[in-house]
Amino acid sequence: MSADDTDATAKSEIVFIMTEEKKALLPYGTSPSFPAIEVTYTAEWDGHLAGKARDTITARAEEIKTDYSELSQLAKDTEFVNAIEKRFEVQVGKDYYVYERERGLKFLSIIAPHEWTVATQPHQYHGWFRLSPDGTWIRNPE
Repeated sequence: MSADDTDATAKSEIVFIMTEEKKALLPYGTSPSFPAIEVTYTAEWDGHLAGKARDTITARAEEIKTDYSELSQLAKDTEFVNAIEKRFEVQVGKDYYVYERERGLKFLSIIAPHEWTVATQPHQYHGWFRLSPDGTWIRNPE
């Protein structure tokens, strides 16, 4: 077999492959024995896809809304604790408690609410916080 015959065979195979690929895209049968290809009702499938996309977007929007709410609360808590006068050096990872005296002065303490005596108990308790490495104050659940 000569080089020209090999090239001709390769070209005919490529033509055959391309023709087969094109046949699959035709909206009708390619042989008299094949039935006609009819596009069926696709609105139901389109509706399914639209519903699936809507559900995905709604779920992601809810995640973003929750993340925003948590971030907003973190910013408020950090601003709240940073505004309090501290009479000692705070350390990352330690628990601190915010109290208020009768005169309205807020203060940060390492003493938990259950550790106070009745005579020394501050007027109001505002929460339990922990300083994170990034400088934000995280409110701990009570």
